[in-house]
Amino acid sequence: MRIKTNKILISGLLGFSLMASNLHAEDTNVATVNGQAISKETLNTVVEMVKRSTQGGETIDNKTILEDLIITELARQEANKSGLAEREDIKQKVKDFTDKLVLNAWTQEKAGSFKHTDDELKAAYDKQIAAGDKYEYKARHILMKTKEEAQGVIKDLENKVDFADLAKKSSDGPSAANGGDLGWFKPASMVKPFAEAVAAMEPGAVTKEPVQTEFGWHVIKLEERREVKAPEFDSVKPQLQRQLEQEKMLKYMDELRAKADVKITLPEEKPAEAKADDKKADAKPEEQKAEEKPAEKK
Repeated sequence: MRIKTNKILISGLLGFSLMASNLHAEDTNVATVNGQAISKETLNTVVEMVKRSTQGGETIDNKTILEDLIITELARQEANKSGLAEREDIKQKVKDFTDKLVLNAWTQEKAGSFKHTDDELKAAYDKQIAAGDKYEYKARHILMKTKEEAQGVIKDLENKVDFADLAKKSSDGPSAANGGDLGWFKPASMVKPFAEAVAAMEPGAVTKEPVQTEFGWHVIKLEERREVKAPEFDSVKPQLQRQLEQEKMLKYMDELRAKADVKITLPEEKPAEAKADDKKADAKPEEQKAEEKPAEKK
């Protein structure tokens, strides 16, 4: 199947590629439009963009895309002739865009300038491992609306009723159809009361008391527990480097903020009570009298 492109799509994908055409004089030009070159590099770049934005199996027609590039360039030339670039709102948008590009480039360059020793990276690695989950768990649960209902479930289980069958029959949770099976999970993926209850259990045990969370009352059965294997240091080194870059960048910005001459002129927010007093003071005399008028005797 041959892909059919359109000028709007090409214009969006192209961005500033056409403007960059003049910067590649050494490239072979594939077309000129009123003297403005469209380079082979520009065409190849847009072809790759179109490939990534479409589903596989479609043929990319270079000539069709080139024709769209020509139309896009003609539109750009006409836009430049229109004088819109001199409008103040357009100038402001150009400035905002330029400022954003410069800020992003500076942020990346500055963050990349921070150097990290192997000791720093290893310390960050050890800290993450220490703070991470030591175990992951495989459990089932039965979710009930009230504590009394959950206590009734525990009594049924004490009478040797099968947990999975009871979950299918009684649980209000989405896992009921699977017999309450939650599969393997780490505590961090569960709400705190549930995670704490599971962490305190031994495999094969059922909670003796219902566990309350924002979802209701849980009866939990811990089936298995296994240690979480920590990732190798070298495999997470790039992430650790980015993390340290962010931390050092934040510290650098805090230092800039501390040294900067900043004057805040935004008025402070008044407490709710003060706002109510102001509203009362601004009320019309007749409204104040209505508030102060005593109730009539019956």
